[in-house]
Amino acid sequence: MTTGTVKTQGTRLFFAVSDSEILKVACPTGITGLGGPGGQIATTCLDSEEMEYERGMLDPGPLTVPINFIPRSAAHQALITLRESGEKISWMIVFSDRTGAGPTAVDSNGRLVSPGPTTAEFLAYVSDFAFDIATNEIVRGTLTLQRSGAAEWDFPAADLA
Repeated sequence: MTTGTVKTQGTRLFFAVSDSEILKVACPTGITGLGGPGGQIATTCLDSEEMEYERGMLDPGPLTVPINFIPRSAAHQALITLRESGEKISWMIVFSDRTGAGPTAVDSNGRLVSPGPTTAEFLAYVSDFAFDIATNEIVRGTLTLQRSGAAEWDFPAADLA
C-alpha cells in the first residue's frame, strides 16, 4: 500500500438539518463528483494561429451518492423532505483517516464544523433521490446533491513529498 493513502472504508457523509441537528447518511456505497471543471473564456484575437483561453469560474457539479435505502432511517426520511424543499444546506464528507468523529456543531453561518482532517464541507441541495427496485435485490437509491460554491477542505499537516 502506498504511504499516505486513505481507505474508502469508514468514510461518512453528514448533513445539517438545522442549527442543532446533524444527521449521518445511512449506508452510502460511494460518493462521486467532488470536483467541477472551470469554464472557458475565449481570448482569441483575429491574428492568433490557434484558439486561446483563460479559465473562467469553477462550476461545482453534482455529487452522486448511491445508497442502500433504509426507510426507518431518520436521515433517509429527511433526504426525501429535502428533495421536496430544495433547501441548500451544509454537507460534510469525513474521510476514513478521521475515525469515529463526525461534525458535532453548526457554526453561526449554518456550516458544519470540521472535527479535524480529512474533511470536505460544502453547501448543496438535494436535486434528486431516485430509487431502484428490482427482483432478488434490496431497494437502492441514488442521492444527487447539487453543490453551490467551493468545498472547504480540512487537510492533515503535509509530511510527505
